[in-house]
Amino acid sequence: MVEHKIKHEKVPEIIYDAHLVDDVVFKGLAERERNGDTALYREYHEQRDDIYDLEPEMRPKKFRDLDSYFFHHLDYDHFLIDTLDEFPDIKGNVEEVHVRSATTKQNEGSNLVDDGKKVLIRLYSDQFIEGKRICKVLRHELMHVSDMMDKSFGYGAELLDCPPMEERIIRDRYRLFWDIYIGGRLEKDGRETIATREDRKKEFDSFFGKIPEKTRDLIFEKIWEGKEPLTHDKMIEMSKDIKKIVEIAGSENTNNREKGIERIDPAQGTTCPFCGFPTSDWAKDMGNSEEVVQVVKEDFPDWDVRDSVCTRCAEYYRLKIGKW
Repeated sequence: MVEHKIKHEKVPEIIYDAHLVDDVVFKGLAERERNGDTALYREYHEQRDDIYDLEPEMRPKKFRDLDSYFFHHLDYDHFLIDTLDEFPDIKGNVEEVHVRSATTKQNEGSNLVDDGKKVLIRLYSDQFIEGKRICKVLRHELMHVSDMMDKSFGYGAELLDCPPMEERIIRDRYRLFWDIYIGGRLEKDGRETIATREDRKKEFDSFFGKIPEKTRDLIFEKIWEGKEPLTHDKMIEMSKDIKKIVEIAGSENTNNREKGIERIDPAQGTTCPFCGFPTSDWAKDMGNSEEVVQVVKEDFPDWDVRDSVCTRCAEYYRLKIGKW
């Protein structure tokens, strides 16, 4: 993979993927041209056209150098530099930060590799152009990295011994718990994050609608406000067993117990717990057939009839037992 290396004092070496830089520069200059700033757009393309006059073997490096220059000139490299200043633990221990391209905003993410010496961040190129949200995204991802570096958090790559669909549910729950935990700490510090408390609460409700409302409110509050410190192992346990989630409410839940378990329709576009695809079309009668419930529980032992699933998955299980 061809990469751009940009060195800055007092921060780890920041290495941007060449394809990401090219995409960001192209889109950024096109946006400026649409807004009437044609000089820089024209300058870039004139220099790019000149490169085609060179010998073919010389062109790739010249193109990379040109893109790197304009990436810096357009100030796109300062988003990460400025956000890294908020994380002295990362700056003081990490040697390299690699920024690569994400195909969509949903595929953005981060990881810590090479024994904690290298950070990988995936960003969608449009974030650089829009500008308003990218620092929130970077801050959120660097919080992930900071947690990974924290020995008390105990992060580790988890190999889940379960069917693929069940693994998807566990990973989606884990992601949500971690996102809530990060969002609450950032809000407490007065720093902007990618989703508000209200947004995360709606997401939490859609995932765990079978937990009584008051209990659910108490659990969310404890996680968001940091009253219930989370670790990697604890989030794995919670993701596998809903009883572990309810335990967070603790003794404070005694006066909030409600009879029965309510059902909340998931928000529009929420991920189906079976197939993992976002949907707005939910089946509400999956629990009406004992045969369907039995065959579903063979794949998803922890599934509850009050949980929502998309109509396609519901149809699949009905067809599986010969009912349609």
